[in-house]
This record gives sequence, C-alpha cells and structure tokens, in this order.
Amino acid sequence: MAKGDVKKGFATYLLILLLIIVAAFLVVIVVMLFSPFKNVLGFQYMIYRIGGEPVYRTDDGETITFENIDEINIECGYANVVIERSLEVDRDAVMIENRCKGFANSNDNTSFSVEIYFSDEDNSILNIEVSEPEGFLFFDRGITISILVPAQSSYALENTNINVTNTSGNIIIGNALSLSSNADETGFLSHIEANSLNLRTDSGQISLNRYLEENLDNLFIRSNSGRVISYVSDLTITNSFEIHTTSGIAEFTNLTYSNTSGEGLVLDLNNGEMQADNIKGYIALNIDSGYLDITNLQGSLNANDSVVQMNEATITIDSIEGDISLPFANNSTIVIGEMSDNSQIYVRGAASDVQIQTLRGKGFIETTSGNVDIHSYADDLSIETESGNINIIYESPEVNNEINLTSQNGEISLSVLDSLAFALYAYDVSGNASSNIDVQWQADSFSNPLVVNNGSKYINITTDGHITVSLI
Repeated sequence: MAKGDVKKGFATYLLILLLIIVAAFLVVIVVMLFSPFKNVLGFQYMIYRIGGEPVYRTDDGETITFENIDEINIECGYANVVIERSLEVDRDAVMIENRCKGFANSNDNTSFSVEIYFSDEDNSILNIEVSEPEGFLFFDRGITISILVPAQSSYALENTNINVTNTSGNIIIGNALSLSSNADETGFLSHIEANSLNLRTDSGQISLNRYLEENLDNLFIRSNSGRVISYVSDLTITNSFEIHTTSGIAEFTNLTYSNTSGEGLVLDLNNGEMQADNIKGYIALNIDSGYLDITNLQGSLNANDSVVQMNEATITIDSIEGDISLPFANNSTIVIGEMSDNSQIYVRGAASDVQIQTLRGKGFIETTSGNVDIHSYADDLSIETESGNINIIYESPEVNNEINLTSQNGEISLSVLDSLAFALYAYDVSGNASSNIDVQWQADSFSNPLVVNNGSKYINITTDGHITVSLI
C-alpha cells in the first residue's frame, strides 16, 4: 500500500508541475499579445495595422503620374503585388497595406519599411522597395503593394515597363472583374495595359487576370516553384516571351507569339509543367523531367539549343502544324496526336517512347530501348532502335523515297495498303535474309526481296527479332 501511495503522489506532483509550466507559458503568451514588439524570454509578438490609404507622391514629394513613367520597379519579399484599375482613387496612386502578425525571435528584424522614389532626374523610373518583418510563425502575412490606375483614366500603363521581384508573395496583374457593366455610360474602364512585364518570384503565384490587355510587347516570367495562370483568353506577345521555372506549373489558354525575327518563344521548364490550349509561334524548349501539354500548336517545337538534356520529360501535343526536333530526348515520352502535311519530326534518345497517331510528314526516330508507334499517311520514315519494338501503320498510296526500319532484336510490325507498290528487303543484323518473318498475304516461302504490286521503292527492315508485314 505504501508503494502505491508513493507512485500516486509522484504522479500528482508531476501533473501539478506540468500545469504550472502550461500556465506560465500562457501567461507569457498573454503578456506578449498585449505588449507587441516587447522582448519576452527571447521572443516577441508583432502586429501591424498599416495602410489602406492611397499614396500620390514619392517620399520626397514628387507627384506620381503613370503617363510620365517609363518604368516601374517593385522589389519586396513575401509581400503581394497587385496592379489594377480602381474605383477608390481618382488619380494615379500607390497603396501599401500591412496586416502582418505573428511571432519572432528577439534578434529578428521585425521592422517594416517602404521606400517610394524616382531614380532618375526625369522622374521616369519609379522604384518601390518594401522590407517586410522577419518571424518564425505568422498568423497573417498580409502585406500588399498596389499600383492603382483610376477607372476613369485614359492611360493604362500601355507605354510603361513593369518589373516585379519578390520571394513568396503573389503577383496579380489586371482586374479579375469588370468595374462597370457599361463603360460607355459610366466612363469606367477595366483593362490594364503594359508595354512589357518582367515578373520574378520564387514560390508565389503569378496571375494574369482577365482584364489585362491582350497585347504585350514583352513578357518575362520566372517562378521557381510557384504557379503561373493566365486568365487572358487570347494573349499576344509581339517581341519577346520567356517562361522560366524549376518545378512550377504554367497554364495558358490561347497564346500567340508573333515575333518574325527568328527568336523563339522560350519555355525553360526544367522539372515544371506547361499547359496551353493553343499556341501560335516557334517554341525553343528547355526541359528536364517536366511536362509539356499543348492541345494545338501552330509552329515548330525545337530543343536543339537546350541548356540541359531531356531526362524523363513527357511531351503531349494533340495537333501540330510544324516541325519537331528533340535531339536529346533520352528517357522521355513523346505523344503526338496529328502532324500536318510537310511536317517533320526528329527524335533521338535512349529509352524514348514515341507515339504519333497521325503523321502526314517525315519521321526520323533514333532510340536505344524505347518503343516507336506511328500511323503514317505520307512521306518517308527512318526508325532505328536497339531493343525497342517498332509498330508502323503506313496508310499512304505510295512510298516517296524509301522506308527504313531498324532494330537489333526488337519486334517490327508494318501494315500497308493492299494497293501499295514497293520492294521489301528484310534482313537480320548480320545482313542475311531474315527467316523470322511473317508476310500476311504470302505463303510460307517467298523471295527476298519481295516485290509487291511491281513496286521499286524500298522498304528496308532489319532486325534479329520477329518481323510482321500485314495489310491495313
């Protein structure tokens, strides 16, 4: 009984000690909440309620007039940046809001500072620099930098270059909703225009909202792991267009790149993802193990000058009117719905799987162990693999020059129209006539080469694996 009483007494003391610790902790928290920015046991609580009022002048009293400004530079950390039309102002303004609150270590810099100034004598370059409070636990990071264009203003930044750099804050360009159901009656306008946009963030989301004007001269986006979303239905870039991401996602609807100087629309995706319904223009692709998904591409796709070789990328294009060149495909998967007349595809990789549902141009595929599956309606084919399988449906009335299908030991299957005229040469890797071949319409033995419909154009098949030739 004595031992039992000792155990119960110890448990009671332990419980009381725990309650004392909890109570002390709560007291410390209460003290910190009612004494913001005061050092309590090496910690401090911070809370800001700043802003909501438009700023019409710089720090040194110069008037902010967007029509006279060639460039706006915004630098911050986790603050959000918004550029939009507003009914709350009647002249060009900047608005800074800070609703930040949370806990910080005593040695953290919890101060908040804003600098708004012109960096040139002509007052044509406006700089906005924001330094946010540091902390380890935030309940709200609500800091927003807003560039506000009055709804009545006739100037909407169309001749202004906008540069935004932050770390984790969101960047929002343009209004999401109309400011008026009838602009002609009220005079309220909703669209934001810009000469060029240069937007950089580490993990923040970049949104190009519906009421961003559809035409831009330049668009540069760098978002390492954040999301890029364009709600603009038809976005047209006339000069330069670049998207850079490490692992982020970019989503566009209809995108037109109208530069005719030969420079491509740069998609530097690495391990990220790009989705678009329609793209018009030449694409210069850089991708590692990311995803590229395009419904319709009117232009070429080229990775010839890629900084890094493709690894395990996935490229899916439903239809393309142009050429594809992927010389460093490695272990990637290429799925194409339809390639137009006079198009050409070149893929060279290791374990690259290539699937083309409708090819109306030329195809040149080199892979080590990947499988190739093509339904061709015209022109020449040259497919080479070491151990992969080759499956070709050649639904063309004639062979343009010749067809070459080569594998070390993979299976090769070829289907043709019964009216196609050609001369079939089937060999093993050693150069001997293949004995491991099945021609659907022939008896067990036939001459090699096999002349079909008095044809003279070559179809060359070489492999130590099985060969199957059949009719569509």
